[in-house]
Amino acid sequence: MTNKPSVEVSIQDQVLRLKLDEKCIEYPISTAKLGIGQKEGSNQTPIGWHQIRAKIGAEQPLNSVFIGRRPTGEIYSNKLAKEAPDRDWILTRILWLSGCELGR
Repeated sequence: MTNKPSVEVSIQDQVLRLKLDEKCIEYPISTAKLGIGQKEGSNQTPIGWHQIRAKIGAEQPLNSVFIGRRPTGEIYSNKLAKEAPDRDWILTRILWLSGCELGR
């Protein structure tokens, strides 16, 4: 019997866990540097139940740089990071979430 897959995000561990049948696969993630919060426009990571609204970057190479959910054409490197140390690095893939709970 195949169970429906589920995704769990641990903000503390900065990891996404994909649970499918008896398997659990972990992927490193990066949540908002401003912490967690529910206020719209706060640039914080909301908590609660969410669904994936959009998957962005599937056709982009590993370490692709994104600004405003669009690829810049750059590939992240240590050299690029040194050139822009204050840049908010959003890399490789974006899972755009939509809350399933009112007020969250």
